[in-house]
Amino acid sequence: MAWKHFSNYPVTTDVHLATTYNGSVVPVQTTAWSSTVPSSSPPGPWPPDVDFCDLLYCDRVYCCPLPAGGSTDSNITSTESAGAEESDLTDKRKEKLYHKLKSARDWTNTTINSFMIKENQQMIDSRYCLRDECGPGRYTYRVPISQFVPVNMRVTLLMNSTELLVVHLCSFDESVACSSPLDKITVTGSRYPSNTQGEHEWPLHVARLYHSSYHFRSTVAGQADCSTDHHYAGALFIDYHFLFYRRCTD
Repeated sequence: MAWKHFSNYPVTTDVHLATTYNGSVVPVQTTAWSSTVPSSSPPGPWPPDVDFCDLLYCDRVYCCPLPAGGSTDSNITSTESAGAEESDLTDKRKEKLYHKLKSARDWTNTTINSFMIKENQQMIDSRYCLRDECGPGRYTYRVPISQFVPVNMRVTLLMNSTELLVVHLCSFDESVACSSPLDKITVTGSRYPSNTQGEHEWPLHVARLYHSSYHFRSTVAGQADCSTDHHYAGALFIDYHFLFYRRCTD
């Protein structure tokens, strides 16, 4: 893996890189650098891949091509099943309770204001949000990972909110790992916390996988968890689904 040298570029902040004890590549400081040299490269894919071409030479392909019969689609598995669980409340009563909860004086907005890849400060915003699943109580983001991202690159999803929230990881699917001989890095035994409080940083294994999915639920502590009826999304919590996949070119 070759690092870029920035001697010909006026940078505002030095970017230092290190390798952790487990071999993950991690920028020690992630403040973005800027350049006065205009880009002459053609427009990239849309939405933009998650890549680290400002830090690494993007001249080697990892985790591509996809395995025979493979797909970039990743299943969303969450605590609510495809046939939504039945609730004791009727739809009319649920709607009434929903508005009552949201209009309460002590109601707290459980929305995550922004998502960012910490290592390269890349925003995951509305460009990645699926058209029919972009709020208000449920959001689904489909995020491509560049074929030039090394399998040992750390990719941390950073979540920011204005309120003090708890973010639960309700489910995830990491069943399709990169399989080439040079890319064999096991993800078994690496466990995620069940939730984060206050500061939300999730170092995900997405660089090691062809595709993966994660279901997060943001809420106020003690107000809801992964078992709470999904009909209360938007009032008691917000659901966020992330689908990461390798974008391989032919």
